Amino acid sequence: MTDNFEPIRATRVPLSHAAPATSQSSGAGGAGGAARRRDRFAVAGLVAGVLLLGAVFFVIPAWLEPPAPQATQPMPTEGSPQALREGPRDADAAGTDASAAAASTSTGRATQAVLNEIPPFEQLQREQARAAAQAALSRFVELELRLEQELQVGNWGGEQLAAARTLAATADEDFLRERFPAAVAGYEAAAEQLEALLDEGRTRLEQAVTDGAAALLARNAERAAAAFAAAAAIAPEDPRVTAGAARAALLPEINERLRTARNQELAEDWPAALATLRAVESLDAATSGLAEAIARVTAGAADARLRRLVSAGFAHLDAGRYDEARTAFRDALAIDPGNASAQGGLEQIRREAELSRLDRIRLAAERAVAEERWADAEARYAEALAVDANLQFAIAGRSAARARREATEALDTILAAPDRLSSERQFEAARNTLADAERLDPRGATLDRRIVEVRALLDTYARPVAVLLRSDGRTQVTLSSVGPLGTFDEKQLTLRPGAYTVVGSRDGCRDVREQILVRPDMAPVDIRCVESL
Repeated sequence: MTDNFEPIRATRVPLSHAAPATSQSSGAGGAGGAARRRDRFAVAGLVAGVLLLGAVFFVIPAWLEPPAPQATQPMPTEGSPQALREGPRDADAAGTDASAAAASTSTGRATQAVLNEIPPFEQLQREQARAAAQAALSRFVELELRLEQELQVGNWGGEQLAAARTLAATADEDFLRERFPAAVAGYEAAAEQLEALLDEGRTRLEQAVTDGAAALLARNAERAAAAFAAAAAIAPEDPRVTAGAARAALLPEINERLRTARNQELAEDWPAALATLRAVESLDAATSGLAEAIARVTAGAADARLRRLVSAGFAHLDAGRYDEARTAFRDALAIDPGNASAQGGLEQIRREAELSRLDRIRLAAERAVAEERWADAEARYAEALAVDANLQFAIAGRSAARARREATEALDTILAAPDRLSSERQFEAARNTLADAERLDPRGATLDRRIVEVRALLDTYARPVAVLLRSDGRTQVTLSSVGPLGTFDEKQLTLRPGAYTVVGSRDGCRDVREQILVRPDMAPVDIRCVESL
């Protein structure tokens, strides 16, 4: 037999959740977990010492003669109950593990001899059973973490948690002794207890939150505080719990402010009552009954303002301040559209103010006409017609002002873009515009100047000029406002002055496009396609 062999090691099965840190345990549960870890590390050290003595008395002689079969205790590995449930090791445990490692090194040869005698299929079954136990343990550990971290189980379910941990501790012993089916059953039973505890915690939490919400709705500060305190003992970080507790803490102040606002409302001190309610709203906008109180006070304040506006409107009317009176009555009707007093006040204003206002409008419109401010004149006459749609002076004045404004704008458009007159349609439209402007009487000096300028422009553009086009005899030429000209070397045309677009096209070449301005004595225009595609 050769001494050069590697010991067989158990397969490590990955788990779904990391081991809980020991620092998360609290109270009696945390102290008990620490005690269990110290006991386990002490036992591990004792086992390591025994194995070391065994190595001295039994393994060393075994090097000289074939070893006798003997049972060995498997060393803790990653994924074992210690690794999953006991968390990080302290300094003493690290020393104990070092001793165990030394003992494991000394007995490696003896362990190899025993493992070599286990049939492969049986060894596979043991590894599968171990993996199943680790999976069950992982589920227990995950549930334990959720209870401690999410629902603070130590505050309300300590006894049930301790019972589940007792089952898990028994399963730990079965696991260490490789009684894996028993370990699986123990871990699963412990996990079922934790599942039930988790459901109970959630039920307690939801009931406490529901009770707290009902107490907030009733504005009962004591019951709300007690309910959210009970909820905080289970899940202090739950947003519903933190928000509810904060609202419950504000209830005494809110209730006091609501009583103050009610007294101010009864005294018809509407601004003060509304300010108090807005202060409550800044504390907790969801306060029960707050929206209704704000609506009631707002309506009371609006009614008081309505009475003030009607009184002020008649005071302005008596003093001849028609605009101020009209504003006051309209503001009153915005609050109460059917208010008869405000409607009567507006009717009285219309009767008394209409004539004086129309006189002012007429004078303003006549000044605008004299200064040829046609748009302003049109606007003043429109203002008069808004007062009375049947006023003849305003109807005629607006029509005259509009005609002169439109004529001036049309003539300005012609003068701004004279090259558009190359188009027969545009030229005829310009002649019609000029004729319409010439029929206006009176016109004013500014409009007369525009008429003279456009008449001269039309005379110029009415006289066609000769234009010479040159090409290569192969390019198809098209001229805007005229149409296709075909192919040619030279073509003489007579065109009205203005802007034109010449387009040339030829198979296999890129089209050319050129803008030309037709003027008297202009140079020939060359158009041909020369750039190949």
